[in-house]
Amino acid sequence: MQIKEMLVGKMLEVLVDREGYHYRFVSKVEGTTDNSVAVSLIAAKGRAFRFEDTDDVSIVYRGAERMWKWDHVKAGIARLDGITVHAFYSKNPGQVYNRRESFRVQIGESLLMNKIIELETEEGLEEKEVRFEALLADLSINGAGIYTNEDLEIGTTISFDMPTNVGILSCKGTIVRRSDVYDKPFRNFYGCDFIVVRKELERYLFERQRLMLQKERGGENIRLRNK
Repeated sequence: MQIKEMLVGKMLEVLVDREGYHYRFVSKVEGTTDNSVAVSLIAAKGRAFRFEDTDDVSIVYRGAERMWKWDHVKAGIARLDGITVHAFYSKNPGQVYNRRESFRVQIGESLLMNKIIELETEEGLEEKEVRFEALLADLSINGAGIYTNEDLEIGTTISFDMPTNVGILSCKGTIVRRSDVYDKPFRNFYGCDFIVVRKELERYLFERQRLMLQKERGGENIRLRNK
């Protein structure tokens, strides 16, 4: 797929690797040229996100039947019809992308998590963290599944720190789906898409999956090959 085939008004995911962290943003396509796409300005608390020369940036677009990904794109701020936007540039066609190829690992560990609430004050918006108990059911590089009795609305931001053999993995994400549970100690199940994670998460998941497979095969040594 070519960038110029993207439709105005559709959502575009922006994935950024920076100094040991993965960031994920979602914005709306505002316009395209042969080799570039402009999206609504990515901003928080009135401040535009600034891309750095050392960032490794990818964009993901959902077409009518499949998803497409452009790796190593150039990113910056531009003007479109007098409005400030973010723009992404690539001369290469997008490649078919399947998010489910990111393996998901069963975890089953209890954690204290934070629900992030924005409060209006005289000085502007402030973030407040509300702690709650949860069971981390599963984990992938893109998100997590959690059980909890906490009532979380779709779009709620949560965060948690998980101790691992590669250090503390800090994860921050957005609740994207919810379902009721009737056969667990917790009454709610939530799906979360990550917006910020440490890059070590991928290595941790790979090692955990390798050990699980090793255990299933009776302890024999297994060498996983990258496809």
